[in-house]
Amino acid sequence: MRKRVALCAMTAFFALILAQAGVAGTPVRSSDAQPAAILDPRPALWKIADADTTIYLFGTTHALPKGFRWQSAPLRAAIKAADELVLETVDSPEANKKAEGAVDDTINPVVENRSILSRVAPAKRAALEAAIARTDFPRQFYDAMPTWMASLVLAVENMSKDGLTQDNGVEAVLQKDFTRRHRPVRAVEDGSAVLRKFHALSEDAQAKMLEDTLEDMGATPPGAPSENDMAWARGDTSHLDADFTEAKLGPELYDVLVRQRNAAWLGWLAQRMEKPGTVLFAVGAGHLAGPDSLQHQLASKGWIATRVD
Repeated sequence: MRKRVALCAMTAFFALILAQAGVAGTPVRSSDAQPAAILDPRPALWKIADADTTIYLFGTTHALPKGFRWQSAPLRAAIKAADELVLETVDSPEANKKAEGAVDDTINPVVENRSILSRVAPAKRAALEAAIARTDFPRQFYDAMPTWMASLVLAVENMSKDGLTQDNGVEAVLQKDFTRRHRPVRAVEDGSAVLRKFHALSEDAQAKMLEDTLEDMGATPPGAPSENDMAWARGDTSHLDADFTEAKLGPELYDVLVRQRNAAWLGWLAQRMEKPGTVLFAVGAGHLAGPDSLQHQLASKGWIATRVD
């Protein structure tokens, strides 16, 4: 189960982008599973501040079981105080158009029309066939995709079957709250640009991504929170520190998924600190963990992120 936190963080985030592009017809849909809860949630929260600017850094999980409780009193206070919400990506007509263009550019049936089963080791093929059988799409659907995209869509479909829902995920809840209170919601990056970087991964890196995805499927009963979900809600970041490393994800995927994006976000945060106000910066929890975490990179620039909760 150790890979679940990294893979779910990745796949649930890209579920939104793929859904915008119309690739997965049912990407992490609502579930009728029984509510899951943690009695005293204390998810990790940090802040950086100067005389007139405060930025709260909140590590999110993008998809959760129905009814999962995750808001603590300090987090609710930060949400109330924030003038704006910043997420990795925000659903909008412009973002949808960009995502659709990125997907159209990466799917080429003439080139990719080879069996998805041939792209994993023989010992993994039975698990891949079983995972495909759980989804709403035939094997030919995955055959026509680049391996990285097949991996993400397959994971998203299986997450849906397991009762993880993006509409119960942290970003969806926060976005609804800020929109209701007429406070701006912004994106820190262009998700379609990240999709294009995934397409540039070597086939070996893409195959590892698909095989790692298969390892974790079915590890948690449908509708139940995973051990990693529970640890995240308790504020235990040790599993994230262990999983979001180059050794775990592989050098290529780690560079695209973590290192490059954190470096870009560091620049955004530094610029935002020049303007007064209070911001809730809510991004995948893995970006606030490991050796290249945003906190470590901020410290290298003289900004100390203080743990609030």
